[in-house]
Parts: sequence; C-alpha cells; structure tokens
Amino acid sequence: MRYGRLAIWFSDIPAPSDSRSGQDPTTLADPMEVGLDHEWLVGQPRWWRLPDDSLQQDIQRGELSPPESWLSTTAQEGGKGWARQRLQPVAPSILMPLAWSPLFLLLSAIPLILPDRLPADDQSVAALFFTLSWILILVPLYLVRSAQPMSDGTLLSLPFDWATFAGASVIFALHILLSPILGWISYALFWIVWVRSFRQIKKILQIPAARWLLPIDQSAWKSSSQLSSEWQVISERWTTGSIARVGCEYGHLVISGASRGSDRFIALALLDGAGFVHDPFSDGPVGKALAISLLSQPPVADLGLEWPERLLVSDAQSNDADSTAGI
Repeated sequence: MRYGRLAIWFSDIPAPSDSRSGQDPTTLADPMEVGLDHEWLVGQPRWWRLPDDSLQQDIQRGELSPPESWLSTTAQEGGKGWARQRLQPVAPSILMPLAWSPLFLLLSAIPLILPDRLPADDQSVAALFFTLSWILILVPLYLVRSAQPMSDGTLLSLPFDWATFAGASVIFALHILLSPILGWISYALFWIVWVRSFRQIKKILQIPAARWLLPIDQSAWKSSSQLSSEWQVISERWTTGSIARVGCEYGHLVISGASRGSDRFIALALLDGAGFVHDPFSDGPVGKALAISLLSQPPVADLGLEWPERLLVSDAQSNDADSTAGI
C-alpha cells in the first residue's frame, strides 16, 4: 500500500511547461479550461485542499502587498494595475517523495550489512534502493520546476549538493580497488549529501510561488524606453520568453511576456539560483528587502490596460462562496 501511494504521487506531478523554449504555458487557453479563467489569478482551491467553491483571499499567509508607489489590484477588484497570479504550490510535490528518500538510502546498506539473506543478489538490491533514494529527490525537483512558467535552470542547478555527491561517488569507486572501508566512508558522505540538499530545498519552500501580471498592448511595447536603467534588456519587443532581468541577492528578477487567450501581459517574478519561481512580494527578509530597493517603484510607468472581466472573480462567485463558508 505504501508503494501505491508513491505511484499516486507521481501521477499528480504537474506536467512540465514549455517555459525554457520561450513559450509561456498560458499562451493558449484550452477550451476545457475556459471555465477556469476566474481561477487563473487566484489559483485553484484544490491546491490548498479547499472546497471547489471556496473564495480565495486577496492576501494569503506569506504574501505582502506591493509598496504604495505601485498601482495594484486583485482578482476581486479588477480595473487597472498589477495583480498577483498564484502558482501551484511546490511543497506537496517535493516533500512527499523527499520524506521517502532516506528510507531507501538506509535500506541500501542493509543487504551489505547482512549479506546472503535475500533471494536476489545483495549488490543489485543495494544499488536499486540507492538509486531510488536519489530519484525521489531529483526527479520531483526537476519536474516541479519545469512546470512553473518563467522557470529556468539545468539539472545541475537544482538544489542538490552535487559537489559532495561527486566526491562520495569517487570514494565509492576507489573502495573497489583499495579498501572496503572506503565504501562506508562514501556511504556516510551520501548521508551528508542528503542533509545538505534538504537544507537547500527548505530555503526554496519558504517563499510562495507566484508572479505579478500587468495587462498591456503588446504592439506598443518597447523595452528600452519603458524599463528603468537597472534592467538588462533581453528582448526589445514583447515576447512570451524573457524580456529583461536584473540581479539581486537571492537570485534575479525577471520580466517576461505571458498570455491568456487573446490577452497579453508582462509578468514579473523572482527566480532563485536554482531557477524556481517565487513571489517577489513575500512576507520574509527577501520580499521586504526587494520592496525597499529594486521594487520600491514599479519596473514600468505604464499603468496598463483594464483587467479582462473573465479573469476576475465575479460578484456572483464571491456570493456563492460566502453562502457556503459556514457549511
């Protein structure tokens, strides 16, 4: 039954987006998803294990509003201004397999400590458990990051202690030629890899996954004249890929294009060193530092267009949610 839970978890991992190819995964609205337009900004209730008719709050735990110098709005208010788009939380898809990985790392040593107790080859069983322990870390990280719009990075940029892992692998290979005790030294180092990788992953989970959107007329967009001087322009014209970026202590801020049906937006997000997408206005030292420095003023002076009504939470939907709030 426990292994069945792992199979269910793998089926729930979001499909990778085309963000690395420059194609935002929201460019074309699937006809099956048109009815979910009102959840495009606030997110789907099931992400937070809420009833389908739950009304999302303007501000959730871990989120901050932009500085007063920003013209911002919400999915409930509409009008003009920047609005937060909540992305699917990454923690559930990462933490569940991560919790299983040390079990398999522990099991990988048992056939070697108690040899000739299994019907299969001890080394083959140990190698299988050892491989699974790292697959349960790396595969979820890569798939979850790939599913985020605007994400970036390679396999080696994942939050994983690659340096210690490489050293431990070399020592393990040497134990075949030199001394068996080197094998146990390498095994201890692999546990250090797990602990250090866990600490890196923990930092990623501390900041919510979100980005900020502004509806624009893409035909009038010109990066060099609309962005402030600290931004490094990547594309002069609007595109669904990266348009501009600027480095910061935690990683870098990125502006890119986004689409939903026929509507066009510029999107602002914080990318960490591993390439995961975060809300630049979060309740923590990173978000607060950005709010008084790089993001003390909006990156563009343009107030943008009115938000499309179909992407907002209507009054009827809000009333329906309120009517079921006490159930």
